[in-house]
Amino acid sequence: FGGNDNAGWINTFTISADGETITKVANLKHDTNKGLHNSLVQVDSDTYALAYRGNGDDGFMSTFTISADGSTITEVDSLEHDTAKGAHNSLVQVDSDTYALAYRGNDDDGFMSTFTISADGSTITEVDSLEHDTDNATSNSLVQVDSDTYALAYRGTDNDGFISTFTI
Repeated sequence: FGGNDNAGWINTFTISADGETITKVANLKHDTNKGLHNSLVQVDSDTYALAYRGNGDDGFMSTFTISADGSTITEVDSLEHDTAKGAHNSLVQVDSDTYALAYRGNDDDGFMSTFTISADGSTITEVDSLEHDTDNATSNSLVQVDSDTYALAYRGTDNDGFISTFTI
């Protein structure tokens, strides 16, 4: 999340089985400048990938190792994937090491990028990128429809709602 200074934070919690008790376990300030518009997915049993809007409003992808009990959070790797803008992120897993990211990029246009992330999070590589909306794309929500089809709901031109589909 973006803290009171907009810096990027990750917190872990334990939640009782009945949901009545939530206890903060650990936290990590992973970006001292900015950490907004976060989207977090699990890569393997203790590795997580985070897409976020960072310093200069640029697009970042970082990986973290988080222990099973939540007591330790360690940043493993980070990639600045868009040096113009990377806001309103929605990240999903495509296959064992491929991830798709919908985000608001340069000129507030809509972008879809794919990344390869190793299971241990030690490497993040951008594979491809597509500018799918050349006017406006915000409030992205990307979901998998079937084995290679993804649907993206977002707010576009004139703040109207749009749904686009992609084959990845």
